[in-house]
Amino acid sequence: MTSDTPSDSPRRQVSTRPLAGRRPSVRVLVARNNLARVTAHVLLVGFSLVTGGAFAWVVLNSFKTSSEIVQVPPTFWPVEPTLANYEIVFARLNFGRYLFNSMFVGIAVTLVTLFTSSLVGYVFAKYRFWAKEQLFLIILGTLMIPFAVVMLPLFLLMGTIGWSNTYQALIIPVGVSSFGIFLMRQFIEEVPIELIESARIDGASEWRIYTRIVLPLARSGLAALGIFAFLFTWDSFLWPLVVINDQDLWTLPLALHGLNSERGTRFDLITAGSVVAVVPMIVVYLVFQRQFIQGISTTGMKG
Repeated sequence: MTSDTPSDSPRRQVSTRPLAGRRPSVRVLVARNNLARVTAHVLLVGFSLVTGGAFAWVVLNSFKTSSEIVQVPPTFWPVEPTLANYEIVFARLNFGRYLFNSMFVGIAVTLVTLFTSSLVGYVFAKYRFWAKEQLFLIILGTLMIPFAVVMLPLFLLMGTIGWSNTYQALIIPVGVSSFGIFLMRQFIEEVPIELIESARIDGASEWRIYTRIVLPLARSGLAALGIFAFLFTWDSFLWPLVVINDQDLWTLPLALHGLNSERGTRFDLITAGSVVAVVPMIVVYLVFQRQFIQGISTTGMKG
């Protein structure tokens, strides 16, 4: 006699369907991550060798004579090392003056850019006013305008106000950066509004809030923007070439360009001048690299 009641121990149902979309094991994921990491390191090492090799080639060529640089087959190490190229660059070609011009203009542009970008970025980040977002979009839209489009009107303006062949023409027109305003706005938006409101309740002026609260909390962004502004100004060639005619106001890019003449190119002097132009940028980066990396990485995490 059979019973209709279910069995006390029902059978375990086993699915016969294939395991579709099965996740990879932890060992497979680790192997993939290791492969990706090794590939990235190999690529970075390769790019570093190419870049470092090119820079080492320029430095070594700066200690060679002009004939040794162009000889075939080329030599990697100088056969007869000489400092004559640096002596000519500083003694005859007045590269000390051009180095001072580049340093002065680069530092001045950096300071002006940091001030204008942080101030405008603070306004767009923490103030409410009519058409705020529309004005910010217009500022961002200027990033798509090539400098060659505004170069001629800017040159005519410099002549009209009497700033041609002056330091002001090299500093003021490039002292306002749309990218800098955007970067500083992103950083200052992360400053807690409660700190600003508390300072206002305590009677602090807006200028005091800006200098004592906002700027210290946005120092990573200021460091990153400062390096960008300095390197951009240091490498600038087109605008100084257009607005400067007085050789005493030349910057290093113009001085290097001046080494090319109808008689030929002095590769020995160009390499020595290039080393002189590159060393200050390397020093600036080595001094501020921690703040620069922190600023860039923090910017990537901002929403």
